[in-house]
Amino acid sequence: MQVRRLLEFENEVTVLDEIWLPGAMFRGLTFERLSEYKGPLYAMFETEFGTRMIRATEKIRAVAAEPAVADLLHVPAGFPLLSVERVSYTYGDRPVEVRRGWYVTTGYYYQNDLS
Repeated sequence: MQVRRLLEFENEVTVLDEIWLPGAMFRGLTFERLSEYKGPLYAMFETEFGTRMIRATEKIRAVAAEPAVADLLHVPAGFPLLSVERVSYTYGDRPVEVRRGWYVTTGYYYQNDLS
């Protein structure tokens, strides 16, 4: 299953996330459910689907916004973004989530506290 979502901070779109999840583990996850849920996705994954993320690896680099990404983030093509690629794992070192995000960091920092 693939999820694409835009995240806002102070009423400005700041993040475009593309998330891939194994459909068998997340049966019943719908667009409506994701739209209604206001907390962190990992909390929903654990409480509603019994899947706990125990570790993640990330690769971060600066990229120029491609036109399609720029349109969604309301920035010009070529605008500097942070690209974050993450693989999250559950017990048994099984990968459960692959995520690619593009971050507008004008006036903001990328901060991630994983535990």
